[in-house]
Amino acid sequence: MKKIIALILLVTPAFAGAQATPEKKPGVYQTIADELLKNCEGADKKIAVAGFSYSDGRDSRDGGVVAERITTELVKAKKFKVIERKEIEKVFEELKLQRSGAINPDSAKEIGKMLGADWVVVGTLTELPDKQLELNVRMVGVKSGEIVSAANTSIKKDWLDQYRKMLDEQNEAIKKNPKNPNFYYGLGELNIMLGAYDSAVGSFGIAISIDPTHLSAYFGRGIAYLEKNEYDKAIEDFSKVTALDPQYAKAYSNRGSAYYGKGQYAKAIEDFSMALTVDPQDTEAYNSRGNAYSETGENDKAIEDYSKVIAIDSKLATPYYNRGNSYRNKGEEDKAIEDYSKAITIDAEFLQAYISRGLAYAVTGDHDKAIADYSTAISINPMDTEAYNYRGNAYTIKSEYDKAIEDYSKVIAIDPKDALAYSGRGGAYAMKGEMEKAMIDVKNSETYHEAYFKRLKK
Repeated sequence: MKKIIALILLVTPAFAGAQATPEKKPGVYQTIADELLKNCEGADKKIAVAGFSYSDGRDSRDGGVVAERITTELVKAKKFKVIERKEIEKVFEELKLQRSGAINPDSAKEIGKMLGADWVVVGTLTELPDKQLELNVRMVGVKSGEIVSAANTSIKKDWLDQYRKMLDEQNEAIKKNPKNPNFYYGLGELNIMLGAYDSAVGSFGIAISIDPTHLSAYFGRGIAYLEKNEYDKAIEDFSKVTALDPQYAKAYSNRGSAYYGKGQYAKAIEDFSMALTVDPQDTEAYNSRGNAYSETGENDKAIEDYSKVIAIDSKLATPYYNRGNSYRNKGEEDKAIEDYSKAITIDAEFLQAYISRGLAYAVTGDHDKAIADYSTAISINPMDTEAYNYRGNAYTIKSEYDKAIEDYSKVIAIDPKDALAYSGRGGAYAMKGEMEKAMIDVKNSETYHEAYFKRLKK
């Protein structure tokens, strides 16, 4: 039987309480369910929500919370039969699924066949700032293995209070049995989910001191170090994991991310390649290797990797965006614009895709379209100084100096030390013949440029 890469979703009594917590953002899970069901037809069809895992392969109860909430909304829709979570967990146990990444379409097909399902819902979670998660959801047809529908959104981790209560329970368990490494591992896992990375490092460390072969504890501590940007320590822990289990794909991938963080792109590429040898369907590894190739100027190889991601899952916005960047690096602006547009079609709130498409339009001389894209980016995030600066540049090129000055001034109001905004505004003032104002801005630009480079040297 083909090896399935997945994350086991365990439901404990305390965890079940977390699932029951109401979502603070009304309708988000119902919207996801509606998006998933819009291309599904037929009587007596069955859906299985297989689960959600973090793209970096960390153990987390978050995926179970999300799966349970989406399951609830699918049941409420009353369109198809939804297979119960306990039946799905039985299949997971039977297949002995590994904690090493997301369920890919091929895996979903096999799970679906065992469950007698027509469609399987799978997806990934990505940590965002401010206790937010990016959620990518896919509905996979069991017969075809094709993605029939998809949804992408951000959700609030509004179940964290349940984890805090579980910390107390975990500490009580440790008091009763202080020699059990798994209890410390569980404590570390909870701290990871709460963003308490220093505490997580300590808990995983105790688990390792009790059991020096505790693979999951090394992996968890590696994730915590990675979150803390302590790349050397992360590399050491992920290396322990690969020594204990040479087939642990996500350990190679995360070690590659640590090397990438250190700027050691050749080593990063080597590790991402190792991850893909173990799991040829790992879209995250392809995407990350593409980024590393991009950093080394190997744009054709980067494009090849991003294209592989798209071939596996065409509903992801990021690989289109990244491939667009590589095309732009090669001077192929038309192809870049096409890819940025595809990314925007998938994710209408993809701010950076609008900015990058605007830059590509600017290179082709279509400054009106560039301005439109920068304006959309600003509407998404009115505090984005980059979009204001670029729009100011476009207005300057079009000789609309007052509009340019207004945009540069908005940047300076947000960040009074933005040297580029002073430089741009100074240029616009100069073109208007207001030389006194221009000289003041040029002087400020030079001052803040110098301060910026001094900070870099430190």
